[in-house]
Amino acid sequence: MALIAKIDPPLDVDADGVAQIHARPYGAADAMTGEEIFVWTSERSGGYGLAARGTVLEARIDSFANTAGDGTHKELVLAVRITHGAPLRPLDLDQVAPPADGDAARPIYAHALNKITSLEPDVAGFVRSHFEEE
Repeated sequence: MALIAKIDPPLDVDADGVAQIHARPYGAADAMTGEEIFVWTSERSGGYGLAARGTVLEARIDSFANTAGDGTHKELVLAVRITHGAPLRPLDLDQVAPPADGDAARPIYAHALNKITSLEPDVAGFVRSHFEEE
């Protein structure tokens, strides 16, 4: 199953093409080595929407200090080999927002920022298609 990480920009990729991504897991998100992952950077924070496609190299759970208040919280920490930078066709929040007639939110739109979650196969196929020529 594919994953999507919705993060604040920037997406920092080292000289070897590897990005370190961390965010809270959403739902039953569990990353495995070799799993496909899409990275979405928040447009409201200066990102681009769909920003990259990659493969999980390493996954672990770490504790991080809460930004507000005491204590810590758990985040999924991933080393990701970026296999495709910017998509061939952009995909942003406006394109995945629910229609104005009040229908339910589309799956990508519904996932919260700073979360990593799994994508259903049909949604992953839709996102993947933005990295392929039409």
